[in-house]
Amino acid sequence: MSSARKVLAAVALGVSALAVAPLTANAQTLHVTHITCHEQEDNTGADDIYLQVDGGTVMESIQFVKGDSKDISGVGIEQGKVLVMREGDFPDEDDNLGQKAITGPGTYEFTDDGAHYTVTVG
Repeated sequence: MSSARKVLAAVALGVSALAVAPLTANAQTLHVTHITCHEQEDNTGADDIYLQVDGGTVMESIQFVKGDSKDISGVGIEQGKVLVMREGDFPDEDDNLGQKAITGPGTYEFTDDGAHYTVTVG
């Protein structure tokens, strides 16, 4: 039943308050499945890579060095959201390695700050 019909039905029944869910498109949930490090950002030691969406961390830090290719599980992202790759530099400020709008399944390249990573989303 449409939102308008629900409101009309509520009015006809004399209901004063009605919870109506906002109309939103059904966003498809995708998953990060793989990350490959072609070039790391840090010159000393491994990169501590983590992923964020909407300012929240969706993948905790995983260490990568040049040539690493790792399977990733449990990292979901809604299609249309922006995925941000960051490299932890405690105690200094973390590095932003790029951000990509996830438009669907595929590979996304993160190449900011001298790094080069490929993230596979399926």
